[in-house]
Amino acid sequence: MFEMEKAVMEETKLSTPAFADVKLSTPAFADVKLSTPAEAETGIFDETQGRMETIHEIPEFAPSMEVQAGLIREEFLRIPELQYENWKELTVEERVAAMNALEQHVARIAHRDPITVLSEDLEYPIMGYYNNQDKIMVVSEFSVGDDSYEAYVKALTTLFHEGRHAYQDYNLEVCRVEQSDEFVAAWAVNNNGLGYDNGERLIFKTRGIMHYFTQPVEVDARVFAETVIKELEL
Repeated sequence: MFEMEKAVMEETKLSTPAFADVKLSTPAFADVKLSTPAEAETGIFDETQGRMETIHEIPEFAPSMEVQAGLIREEFLRIPELQYENWKELTVEERVAAMNALEQHVARIAHRDPITVLSEDLEYPIMGYYNNQDKIMVVSEFSVGDDSYEAYVKALTTLFHEGRHAYQDYNLEVCRVEQSDEFVAAWAVNNNGLGYDNGERLIFKTRGIMHYFTQPVEVDARVFAETVIKELEL
């Protein structure tokens, strides 16, 4: 999955759909209390405890996109190497190590498995990609190796964009942790129904770049990355 060059994105900028937060009701039996010890002896206690254990086995949903962005900001500020004044003094290897440290936190916040962050010399204007089979994301050395502030922001944007693709696939293939039924359904149709368009399929070549950008998984990944970057005030 690719994140295309900023200049191209600006030419095809899309309006962002409203993403309403989904609020979950409190699970049944969460507030069950036994009034007397006698009730515990009648078996009510065992039955209630069993129900509670079953509830706790249900995977917990990840926070909403906006909440995730806020939590990522907290972790981002705790990693000195990720602050631009320090970042620009690091080697490429040290920058990649810092991004791997942040990815561990991003994955935990999103309730998904972390993936390995690598840097490669990618053909311009490709800024990065996510490989679901190998569980890696690659960020272009074009951005990681450049000392400019613009490249710094681009590298982090790619990190969050490709990490969101990992989140999408985790929900579809491993465990449902996303709150929104609408999001998950759209990702499933995109990836499993129609097939993700990575720029090589005939439909992409006949419809042009807009078809790539308007895929639900790409819109969602861009919105997520933009939300986090805005929260980081970069």
